[in-house]
Amino acid sequence: MEIEFARPEAFRLLLVLPVWALLVWPWPGGGLAFVRGDTARSVVGRWSVSAALILTLPRLLRAATLVCLVVALARPERVEVVETRSFRGKGIGLAVDLSSSMLATDMGDGRSRIDVAREAATRFAATREFDELSLVGFARGALTRVPPTEDRNIVVAGVQSLEVQLVGDGTDIAGAVLTAANRLIQSEREPRVVILLTDGAHNGTNVQPLVAARAAAAMGVRVHAISILPPEDPDNAAMRRVLFSGDDPREEMRTVLGGIAEITGGRYFHASSAATLDSIYQEINRIEAPIELVETARTTHPLRVWAILASLVFLTADLVLRGTRWAVIP
Repeated sequence: MEIEFARPEAFRLLLVLPVWALLVWPWPGGGLAFVRGDTARSVVGRWSVSAALILTLPRLLRAATLVCLVVALARPERVEVVETRSFRGKGIGLAVDLSSSMLATDMGDGRSRIDVAREAATRFAATREFDELSLVGFARGALTRVPPTEDRNIVVAGVQSLEVQLVGDGTDIAGAVLTAANRLIQSEREPRVVILLTDGAHNGTNVQPLVAARAAAAMGVRVHAISILPPEDPDNAAMRRVLFSGDDPREEMRTVLGGIAEITGGRYFHASSAATLDSIYQEINRIEAPIELVETARTTHPLRVWAILASLVFLTADLVLRGTRWAVIP
């Protein structure tokens, strides 16, 4: 709480007070203090501190009256500042791989990759209460399952309904990035974020992934890319290198996904288990935390009536003093 003045220039009138004091302040011989009745005999011929105070007090009261009136003209106000905190969410699109390889049951306890991906994405979507979420499933092509919405329950239901080969078989990463980015453009929320999850390298025939990433970056969309694959058995890796030539598909996937994340300003993650995938979503949850907004509201309460009342009190005290048995003749 603070006290402010709406018209502080009114305080210039206080410069008149010294002039007024010079004109009316009691100087030696400038006034006569007397008492009514028999009390006069006890003070005749005697000048005391009490008499001097009685001589000065009416003028002090009048000066206080003038000061209070000037304060009232300055319009004092009591200011209360109230801060209101709120949160603004973001536009987030989930893009989940629905290729046939997501049926592999290699994530522990006989669980498939798609099961682990659905469960982790469901838990993530359920925590994003301030965001506008959308959902895209992709394989040979990309399909919008849920357009941008603020209803988390719809997105959660959409994630739980995802099925492998819903849009054919394949891994069109570029199509997933472009479709998810285009859905986010429909949202007014900013920043816009795509969380892309896949277990394979791009094999689409149209746009290349890094070209799609540049297009998403131009639209102001950043992409967090997640690869979901269990650790490769060292013996199988060695055998594959002996039997097959060419690039390692796993390494190619990491390179492409890492490039997409780097171009768009996102991050690349690798999940080798259900627990790892959950921790990745928690990290993204931290990175893409809602934006805290602080709004300040000012409320003013006029106080000049109190200054006017104070001036009336001082003026009344002056008049009362003059009406007592003590009085001052200027």
